Order: sequence, then structure tokens, then C-alpha cells
Amino acid sequence: MSRRLPPLNSLKSFAAAARVGSFTKASESLFVTQGAVSRQVKVLEAWLGKPLFHRTPQGIQLTEAGRRLAASIDAAFAQIEAVADSLKRTTERQLLAINLPPTFATRWLAPRLSEFRKLYPGIDFSIKTDGARSARDLKSFDCAVVFADHVWPNCDFRRLRLERHILVASPSLWVDGLPPRLEDATLLHIFDGETRMPVWETWCAAHALTHVDTQPGLAFSTLDQVINAAVAGAGAAIVDETMVAPELASGTLRRLNRLEIDGPYGYWFASLARDLEKNACVRLFGDWLVDPIEPGQAAAGDA
Repeated sequence: MSRRLPPLNSLKSFAAAARVGSFTKASESLFVTQGAVSRQVKVLEAWLGKPLFHRTPQGIQLTEAGRRLAASIDAAFAQIEAVADSLKRTTERQLLAINLPPTFATRWLAPRLSEFRKLYPGIDFSIKTDGARSARDLKSFDCAVVFADHVWPNCDFRRLRLERHILVASPSLWVDGLPPRLEDATLLHIFDGETRMPVWETWCAAHALTHVDTQPGLAFSTLDQVINAAVAGAGAAIVDETMVAPELASGTLRRLNRLEIDGPYGYWFASLARDLEKNACVRLFGDWLVDPIEPGQAAAGDA
């Protein structure tokens, strides 16, 4: 059954004015102009077909209709406040089983988890970093972040962002103020399962670096390991710009040049929960992931 309620903005302005007995003071509490409050009250009076305030040179006073409406609004808000307080104090919690790429879990999510916990203290996480190649590998999880160059079939995916590759190394490899030459540097590689990702080949092809032999070097299982090796001065690395933001800010890693490549890999959020309550929590987590992550862009690696 549909309900026809008065305009909510008008009710809000009326309630504020009724509480303080002044359009001006109400406007200050609502952070709007006095004229805006007055207009909203007039809209409500037109909707009801009767005046809610007596307007006099000395100020405003509630009419009988205004007193009745103000009392009902106060009672409604008190009930809403009581229910909201009860919901906040409830001990019922939700545990989400989440699968993440290792570097994403360590370098992106972990430093930000306290932000999410402040917003939603009733949601707990069980976080794993199991390798996943298809939706079948994620059956035991409520949601996941997947590092891939395309979406999987039969999965509810939202793209978080594409990667952005940049070239970095430790400042210890600079000589006389000049960065290391790639033809002389140790190249740091990343595995994707059992196969080494062609990150260096893609980089050199994109920038026409025909003089660089992309085969030799050191190969690691995760982008996090590559970053740590680069910080230690083990060689030059092509990495996800977002994942090395702290190192770039502190100066423990430096860009060799201003070249970069977007994609083709990216981070995708997969909603997998079938339980309605858990699905609602997954939606909150997914929405929270999208906002802070979209502005950044990044690079390679296992993730």
C-alpha cells in the first residue's frame, strides 16, 4: 500500500524552525539560507493547505496545526533514534570470507582496513590469498578481488581499476645522478602461476627499446616480492604505481623515467554471496572499495 508523505526536505526545515522558534536559527543549524528554510516551510503549508506558523514582527509562533505536526515529528524521530541505537548496539555480526591477490591484500587493503572497521564495526573478515583462475575456485568465498585482463563468465564483476606500469629502482643504483641503464641492470620479473609474465617484453615493445635483453634477471612469485627486492637494490622493476606509492613518497624507490603503460590487467570485485544478509554486507564492502580505489591506476604482477 503506497503512502503519500509530505516533502521530506520541507519537513526537515519545519522541524528545525519549530524546535528553535526562528527561521534564521533553523537555517544556521541546517547550513542553508534563511530564505531556503522559509520557502520549504511555505511548500509544506501549501501541501497541507493550512498555515503552520503565525508570522509577526516579533518572530514566528506555531499554529495549532503546527504544534500537532511538530509533536508527531518529534515522536517519529525519537522512535527512529531508538531503533537506530538498538541496531548499533546489537551483538549480531557478519563474517565475510574474502579471497584477494597477495599484493593487493598486503599493500592496498591492509593499510586501509581500519577505515572500513570504523564505518562497519559489525562486519568481520576472513581473508585468504588463494590463487583463483575461475569462478569455480571461489566457491567457498563470499566475495573476491580478482587480478585479470578480462571478466569471467557466470560472475557478478565490478571493475575497480586498471593497472598502470611504471619503471622503478632503488636510489642506490643511480650513479653521478643518472639512473641505471636497462641494458646493464638486473631485471626483476613476476610469475603468473608457473609462467613468467611478459611485463618487460610489453614495456620494451611499447617504448621501442630494442637494445634491452628481457630474458635474464630474477623472477618472483608476487609483485610484493618484486617491490621488496627493488627497494633492496636488487635491480629494476616494472610495477603497479599504486602499490609503490609509499616507496615513491619516501624516496626508497625512484622512477627511472616518466614512461608508463596502462593495463591490460586490472582489479575486479566479484560478489559471490548467496545469503541475503551476507550479500548486503558484500555490497557495502564493494561500494567502499570502489570509492578510494578508482582514482588510482596501476601495474603488473600477480597482484
